[in-house]
Amino acid sequence: MRRRVQITAVLLSAGLLLAGCGDAPKKSTKATSDYPTSVKLSKNFDPNANFTFGYTAFASSWDPIDSINGADISFWNPVYDKLLQQTPDGDIEPQLATEFTSAADLKSMTLKLRAGLSFADGTPFDAAAVKYNLDRNRGKDSKISGEVYQITSVDVVDPLTVKISVDGGLGSLAVALAARTGVMVSPAAAEAGLLKTQPVGIGGYETTEIVPGDRVSYKKVDGYWDPDAQKVATMTFKLISDDQTRYNALAAGEIDVAQINPDQLDTAEKDGIKVITKPSAIFLYIALNTSKGPLGDPEVRKALNMAIDREAISEGMYDGHCTPQIQPFPETSPGYSKKIGDGLDKFPYDPEAAKKILKDKGVKDLELTTVTPNVTIYTKFAEVVQDQLKNIGIKVTVKPLPPAQMVQDFSIDKTSDLASSVFTGLNDPDALNGRYLAPSALFNPGGGVNDDILKYAAEGAASLDPAERSTAYAKMMDAWVDAPPHVIPVCMIHLATGMSPAVSNIYQKSSGSPDLRGIAVDKK
Repeated sequence: MRRRVQITAVLLSAGLLLAGCGDAPKKSTKATSDYPTSVKLSKNFDPNANFTFGYTAFASSWDPIDSINGADISFWNPVYDKLLQQTPDGDIEPQLATEFTSAADLKSMTLKLRAGLSFADGTPFDAAAVKYNLDRNRGKDSKISGEVYQITSVDVVDPLTVKISVDGGLGSLAVALAARTGVMVSPAAAEAGLLKTQPVGIGGYETTEIVPGDRVSYKKVDGYWDPDAQKVATMTFKLISDDQTRYNALAAGEIDVAQINPDQLDTAEKDGIKVITKPSAIFLYIALNTSKGPLGDPEVRKALNMAIDREAISEGMYDGHCTPQIQPFPETSPGYSKKIGDGLDKFPYDPEAAKKILKDKGVKDLELTTVTPNVTIYTKFAEVVQDQLKNIGIKVTVKPLPPAQMVQDFSIDKTSDLASSVFTGLNDPDALNGRYLAPSALFNPGGGVNDDILKYAAEGAASLDPAERSTAYAKMMDAWVDAPPHVIPVCMIHLATGMSPAVSNIYQKSSGSPDLRGIAVDKK
């Protein structure tokens, strides 16, 4: 039975219920499930319109192998098509491929490619280009190699056919090819080093202006293979990291679409803003560098789990629109263990018990630094973590950074002890393994492993059968509870997108962001 939650004075005194700029919206009285997941195409759309999008982060790079920010894909989608794509229902279908099939032995996937396409610089799109991209994405210099860890070889069968061989994880490969690792760039541009500053791919739009850390402007490409994806003539994507500033821009008509927080839903309706929502695979988490002092001890990590008041965070920061749980998967995922459920009885909020564990382990006067995205709500989350860990005798310094710099600090430079952030990976349970849990994963700077977790994660990733996957991941979660890894899930976020009444042909993806392919704006 879930206990009743009282929002502590700590949350209130830290100003965590206030927005960063302007007046904070009042508590929402409507559940996110009460809103639609999409808006159908309007018959009154203007093909000559400009569309403006306000987002929480800026692209860390235009080169997929340098991507260290889950937000990159939002800026890439207009200019970079992928081998596969995700449908509104979460299924995977071809994009630059025309079909994909899996071998009966689950050891390979074969893709047939769309004919007659070229990259923006005129380089032909063919099987050789696909092999080049996939080999590059899984290479030693790639920061996204963990998302295609299962690939052992890529072979050109004929000019429009590619065979991808794997040593496991076929169940998640299609999802990966519908995300960053499925992005296709011009081999010629990649070899010339052009992708550091500009995209060269296949897409319905091309960039006309890139102002790093501020905005990107796009215009429609003539002769694009999928004209249904080009419902506006131009687009502008802006970085607006402060939640209230972003909301104010949307309400004032300065932007057409933006991510909004659940506590802004009622205010949005009053301001004439349309809202779409969908349960997401995104969760708040604390990640630890297990090479830093006592953080390598699973008992210490258990104490940290018990020091976090997940329900208070959900209520105090998200008005309950963030499901508190210890699992890193939503209920709709094959990774979700029904036996464990939210797991709040496994790692209950119990500061006294947490302090006892630390005392028994000889841990005292521990000082840690947590890095966090400089997005308002995630910085607030880090401040809550700071307060709650203080209650068990741990002093935490909060260091907000732009998302790409946050990843650089925690994952690559391995400077900070903790990262208080949000999971924005693929909507497949195996994404957690490749991106966070594997010894070489980007978000596992300490290289800490739990052999049982990795064993069952591999079993779950190998199958295409949801039932088989669920059985394996249930065992993985049992091992998770027995010896918690360096990732501490806090709650599954219910994200929402707000938009101008003139916007249509948009849906909310299970990854948490809106799908803007084919976005439309009505005639004025």
